[in-house]
Order: sequence, then C-alpha cells, then structure tokens
Amino acid sequence: MTGEIGIIHVPSAEEPFLLVNKPAGLASAPLRDGDDSAVTRLLADFPEIARVRGRKAVEGGLVHRLDTQTSGLLLIAASQEFYDRIIAEQEAGLFVKTYTAECDDARNMPPAEGFPPRPPFAEQMKAGCGGYSRSVESRFRPWGPHGREVRPVSDASGLGAVKKASPGLYRTELSIVPHGTGILCATCRITRGYRHQVRCHLAWLGFPVKGDGLYNPAAKADVPLCFHATGLAFLGLSFTLD
Repeated sequence: MTGEIGIIHVPSAEEPFLLVNKPAGLASAPLRDGDDSAVTRLLADFPEIARVRGRKAVEGGLVHRLDTQTSGLLLIAASQEFYDRIIAEQEAGLFVKTYTAECDDARNMPPAEGFPPRPPFAEQMKAGCGGYSRSVESRFRPWGPHGREVRPVSDASGLGAVKKASPGLYRTELSIVPHGTGILCATCRITRGYRHQVRCHLAWLGFPVKGDGLYNPAAKADVPLCFHATGLAFLGLSFTLD
C-alpha cells in the first residue's frame, strides 16, 4: 500500500527509477528498519529499490531526501546502474531540483540570530514592487540544539562560524514575485543541495517560507509549511508538478 503517495513513474528496463509525489508529513526514508516513510511504504510494490546500495542501507535507492514537512517529487533508483549514473550526474552539477514556496515579506526585519548580514543585493531588492531574479550562495554550518537548523556562512561571518562551515559553496537560483499583501511566491533551483538550503537562503534574504517553524519567526503553528519540490531534471528527462 502506498497510501497518499502519488506514483508518477514506475520502473522499467529502459528507465529503472521510481518517481513519486510525497505528501507533507511523511518522512522520505526510515531511520531504522520498520519506521514509517515513503521508502518503507513503497517497498511492498517495488521491492527492487531495496536491492540498490545507496548512501545508507536502510534507504535503498533513494537518490535525494525531502524534509518530512516538504511535499513533492522524490526520486528512487530501482537499479544499481541507474543509481550510480544519477549520483555521478548530481556530482557534476547536472541534476536540477526545483522548489516553489509561498514566502512572507520580512525584509524590514533584521536577520535572526546566527545569520550573517544579508548580501548587499538583498538591500537593493527592497526597492520597488516587481519581481526579482537572483542567485545566492554560501557555505553552511549546523545551528541550535543537536544541529536542528543550519545557518549560512559568508565572507561577513565571524571566524568561529567559518571554522564550523561546510567546505563547499551552495548556490540557490531564485525568482520571487509579489502575490498578495506581504506575501511572495518563490521558485528556486539548485544542483547541489545542503540540508535546509533553500529555506535557509530564503530566510537570509528576508523571504522566509510561510509556515516554516525553523526559519520564519512569524510562522503560526496552524499554518503548514508552504514549500514543495515541484521539478526534477536529470539524464535528459524533466518532470514538473503543477
């Protein structure tokens, strides 16, 4: 039984991968055998995904992970050859993931604790009411109890933050357009991902995701996370959720 998981592409000999639409509230993969997750639920109908050696044995052929409260496209390899190809493509920066979000306009508020000063262009984005298309990049470091959150690390960060930061830079390309009073819609694309990268970058620029209890200080408990994985492009294929 796959429950609320939407099956978009089933594995075939020519295209040995499973593509699903994961609902919000469901983990992508189990922490331990038997935990409820998208991978766990899909194993009954697609046992071949368990035979793939991925990053962790319990994850099978899971290619990338979505946060539990994030809905959208989840890619799972159904053969070792496909998994190895897609990971190589991802490392080459050719695996494109697209996210859409509804954001609050918090540009008049200072960044939250642990964030470096906003990039210079973020101040320029305050002027006018049109759309914005920019890219932002940073390193990242864990933040808070048990590293539950992350914080961007930039050239303006202190030495302590720099020492704790990831070695590589992570870039988010974003397009933001107004949508109602104080609300904006964002489309974000990445090819190399760090945990919470897009949500954290949006918050850093002053556009925290609506309903984001980790990075939006104005989030309300009864508002779900308005963040969705809506596009994947890999190996010459492209999939998009409406």
